Amino acid sequence: MNQQQSLFDVEETIRNSKSQKASEILTPSTRKILQLLTSQGINKVVTASLLDLAGASHEIVQYIVGPIVTQQNGWQQSIPSWVGKAIAVDRLDAALREIDKGEVGKLASSSEVVALMMPIAFEVPLSSEWTDVYLWASHDALVRHRPFENFKYDQLWEKIGTTPVQYEKIRSDYETLAADIRSRIVKHTAKEGWGKRSSNKNKHPVKATTTESNIQMEQLSLFS
Repeated sequence: MNQQQSLFDVEETIRNSKSQKASEILTPSTRKILQLLTSQGINKVVTASLLDLAGASHEIVQYIVGPIVTQQNGWQQSIPSWVGKAIAVDRLDAALREIDKGEVGKLASSSEVVALMMPIAFEVPLSSEWTDVYLWASHDALVRHRPFENFKYDQLWEKIGTTPVQYEKIRSDYETLAADIRSRIVKHTAKEGWGKRSSNKNKHPVKATTTESNIQMEQLSLFS
């Protein structure tokens, strides 16, 4: 596949489909191309721009292009590279689902919860409740993205050394945190000028130094 030509084809298709809904413009083949390019590390500014051209909700565009929320305590350098790639894939998958449903989601993905909580977990002990949130999010992200070859993901809880954490047990804390993460991403990106297609015809500020930076989370009450 000529990926560069395919990307131009996607943009041209979107530009020529002004009268259609975003869900109609984003055909199965277009989605596959976007998902492939995202999994291979395409700049999220490109993905956000294409979704914006397709008429996606400005909140969805802001979520796609927004920075990763993490704790700037020095340990953020220990977050594995696969987590960043997983976040990009998860955001696009969520965006496509939301476009199909005609709604805007409220929650960030489990991979984003991992990116926030990992540096905190390295710094201080977590409470038992937040340990369960961290373990569930880590398990969910690992099983869905499978970043390591020949790893027995069906035995992951066994390797962690604990009984499986059920989602219903951590749902309230997890969703509160995931909603806070996504809210921060959207608010931060809105300040950068993204998602103002209908009210502002100026070009989006495509600045990698801004969109690729991380938001620092203030100290949370996650500790024991």
